[in-house]
Amino acid sequence: MTPTLAEVAPRNRYRKVVALTGAGISAAAGLATFRGIGGLWTARPDLATAMESSLLPGNLPVLWDVWGGIRRQAIAAGPSPAHLALARAQVQIITQNVDGLHQDAGSRDVLELHGSAARDVCIEPGCYYVGDIDFTDEPEPGHIPACPACGGRLRPDVVLFGEPLDPDVWEASERAVREADLVLAIGTSAFVTPARWLIPIARRAGALCVNVNLDDDTPYEDDFDAHVVGDCQKTVPHWLTDD
Repeated sequence: MTPTLAEVAPRNRYRKVVALTGAGISAAAGLATFRGIGGLWTARPDLATAMESSLLPGNLPVLWDVWGGIRRQAIAAGPSPAHLALARAQVQIITQNVDGLHQDAGSRDVLELHGSAARDVCIEPGCYYVGDIDFTDEPEPGHIPACPACGGRLRPDVVLFGEPLDPDVWEASERAVREADLVLAIGTSAFVTPARWLIPIARRAGALCVNVNLDDDTPYEDDFDAHVVGDCQKTVPHWLTDD
């Protein structure tokens, strides 16, 4: 019988818990994962090309369509039980997701490796505007919002293919896992770099690293001390209550 998360890592034994989350934690909100069967890139391979930073600014309309649509869907669905459980536990969140659902759930300390679809940023040289997106009105297809600071073009503040992560966010993420005594990789196969590098960093620093996923099919399974197989919408809330 597969052990539960509470059996593998009883919550009351750990002082500093970090959750590294992926698309699987948001699937209950109806948000598609990006890879694999039914994933966004599988269903719409053209979108993967459209996310290339080298194609800016020509791909701005599709960026707004995809990422704006994801954030609107996230707002409509609301955070999942797993998001809410992690927020109640107030563990440190490092997320590969851009949907903003951890903040919607009430998590206060969220490091967003791939940026956020809830923010926009100006692409014009010399303008450093970054702001929260107003999702009150539904934009016309192909609409590109204007920067309130310079009148230029805005894009969703997400990390595109070919772009580096925010170095401050990455440094904070490395520091968080080094200080952790328990790291939970939730709803992710821990396949994508550089996020997957955080697991070996955590283990070298002495943390117990547990993969919590629908299956144990991860190409880097030896990176983890243990695997908990099951729906994170059940396993994570049970972990919170089964002290």
